[in-house]
Amino acid sequence: MSDNSRNENGSNLLQVSNLKKHFPVSGGFIKRSRSFLRAVDGVSFIIREGETYGLVGESGCGKTTTAKMVLLLEEPTDGGIQFEDLDALNLDREGTRLYKSSIQAVFQDPWASLNPRMRVRDIIGEPLEINTTMTREKIRGRVSEVLEEVGLQAYHANLYPHEFSGGQRQRIAMARALALNPKVVVLDEPVSGLDVSIRAQIMNLLKDLQAEYDLSYLLIAHDLATVRYMCDRIGVMYLGRLVEEADTEELFENPLHPYTRALMSAALPSHPDIEREEIILTGEVPSPLNPPPGCHFHPRCQAVFKPCSVLDPQMIEPTPGHKVVCHLYS
Repeated sequence: MSDNSRNENGSNLLQVSNLKKHFPVSGGFIKRSRSFLRAVDGVSFIIREGETYGLVGESGCGKTTTAKMVLLLEEPTDGGIQFEDLDALNLDREGTRLYKSSIQAVFQDPWASLNPRMRVRDIIGEPLEINTTMTREKIRGRVSEVLEEVGLQAYHANLYPHEFSGGQRQRIAMARALALNPKVVVLDEPVSGLDVSIRAQIMNLLKDLQAEYDLSYLLIAHDLATVRYMCDRIGVMYLGRLVEEADTEELFENPLHPYTRALMSAALPSHPDIEREEIILTGEVPSPLNPPPGCHFHPRCQAVFKPCSVLDPQMIEPTPGHKVVCHLYS
């Protein structure tokens, strides 16, 4: 598991403030009214230098959309993204180049993210050609360097993606992300598409690279074991909103929000002798087109009481560093 103490004094590197993404949805041919799908509905968090911040939640909760906005692949409806002294949503051309060079990504499916028609040397070298003034010779040298950093060999640069296994392709994706010496790497389900035997290798490699280059990670995942192993702090998302945030061990040992407790209950225990409360959520996740009033989780919550269906809960901090959005604590 992550050594949380190493990041407690790290300075803030990336700050996301009240980030929203609402997709317009038309009402059809007869009814022309327009509604909005609230994919992300006011998410705020901070990533410090050298730490891994995880976003966890069910599919469709807004994790990947949040990551795409951080990468400037989606334009936010509202909110702000601050990277060091850069306002990421109000950048000129040079500022955008600097921002995108500093924040890279590794996606879930390395086969889809690597161009099958390009050799590995061109896949990794392309960001260097676009964003730097390096000569071809220096680019070749940098490609060989990052390939070796992720556990591959320099000669692999001459091959095509289909000539590698899934784990090796993910290493190539990591090499491409490292080529520009970024400060933040967004990891969107980086091991979920890999064989179980390969996952630990890739996670350990990510941690080794982080320690060597003082990288910060934004990890998007639904697997709690991966999140617990990789992350220093975790934010739990439900229906486009952050409902709880804490240091990793604090969150796993003392989950506060009823939804977080249900997630922990559904996950496999780290040891078969560990007993845990079984929490079965009723009903389906509400539609982000028409979220429930008050707390979005209240239709499925076992601890629901009167204010939950009426009042929108605000994030509070019952104990230092542990934040939760729930009427039970306010």
